[in-house]
Amino acid sequence: MSDLQDTGFWSRFWSRLTGRTQLKKGDTSYPFDSYMSSGGAAVTPETSLKLSAVWACVKLRAETISTLPLHLYDSNKKIAKDHGLYRILHDSPNADMCASEFWQIQSACLDLWGNAYNYIARRDDKSIISLEPLFPNEMVKKRLKDGSFEYHYTENGKITIYTDDEILHFKGFTLDGYVGLSAIQFFAQTIGMQFDANNQAQDWFKNGLKVGGFLETGEQTLTKEQRERMRKYLAQFSQPENSGKYMILEAGMKLSSASNIRINPVDAQLLESRYFGIEEICRAFGVPPQLIGHTSKASSWASSLEQTNQGFLTYSLNPSLVRYEQTIARKLLLPHEKYEYRPKFSVEGLLRTNVGARGDFYVKMAQNGMYTRNEVRDLEDMPRSDDPSADKLMVQMQMVPLSSEQGEINE
Repeated sequence: MSDLQDTGFWSRFWSRLTGRTQLKKGDTSYPFDSYMSSGGAAVTPETSLKLSAVWACVKLRAETISTLPLHLYDSNKKIAKDHGLYRILHDSPNADMCASEFWQIQSACLDLWGNAYNYIARRDDKSIISLEPLFPNEMVKKRLKDGSFEYHYTENGKITIYTDDEILHFKGFTLDGYVGLSAIQFFAQTIGMQFDANNQAQDWFKNGLKVGGFLETGEQTLTKEQRERMRKYLAQFSQPENSGKYMILEAGMKLSSASNIRINPVDAQLLESRYFGIEEICRAFGVPPQLIGHTSKASSWASSLEQTNQGFLTYSLNPSLVRYEQTIARKLLLPHEKYEYRPKFSVEGLLRTNVGARGDFYVKMAQNGMYTRNEVRDLEDMPRSDDPSADKLMVQMQMVPLSSEQGEINE
């Protein structure tokens, strides 16, 4: 009862249900709690993963991003392996997980809660020791009257208050730049309808896609006791394990012609609603339906898998990668380092499983003087060549400037 008398209880309760799209001075942002569908299904980030479409979209984005190497480049555009932050970003952000696991966590948290939080452990000189992921469902972000931020994190019933310098906060799609919006929260109605459709389909298939029927007894009337026994008998007969068996009708009973009714799931628009729900979920996460195994004439917008993958990289992954890179530069680099170093994901890692495309890419880069042969060998994890020419940039001999004189060309 004391909670209900708290003046801030209802504002916190309403914020968890409806979501706060903007964090103004003096406001507080709470993590998404739950949404109750019309069919009684509770929609939360955890329960949403039970839908195969949500699971597939979140998993696809998280695992794809986790396979992309993250490098730290200096002002000469060379990999800064000597910088202390390089090992944390590229190899191991903390003692308990590798970089792939860390970035998988960040992507999953962004897709489910809209925000990913990490504690920044620093030395006395402000250099980074490690990055420790925090559960977004236990984090409350507050914007104080002066515009600064506080992070209230609950763990084992204890609340720890972090300053803005101690938290690495990645945001999903945002309207104010301070708090990310959860796709699960704003698509909760669609996800809830998908839960309801799945439950309805389960009930229908459990009953053999049949509705209730009618028994005719003629002019005879059953007693109350006989009706109760008949109902129990019919309930037992209609169980799935008795499907296909014959039922004995006594005392002149016969099955009414109106009883032979079967539900067509297409006519009931059950299948259409489920297909539509899958495409709506894919739309929420920016994932082409084909990439999660959902193929239909309406969803096959790309003419090839290569174009589909390119669209997925351009419109779904790249915005997230850019936000990661810019947030890292803003929060983890020291002030005097921000113009000397820059983090960047190597999207060429997506070519790792495509031997043909990878080979064509290397040929074009090497023949046009973009890569040396030793740089190509490094990308393929091959030992460097001792040939001095392997470290020189090469171009095709027939490639000459248009301004060259004819005599120079002949020579």
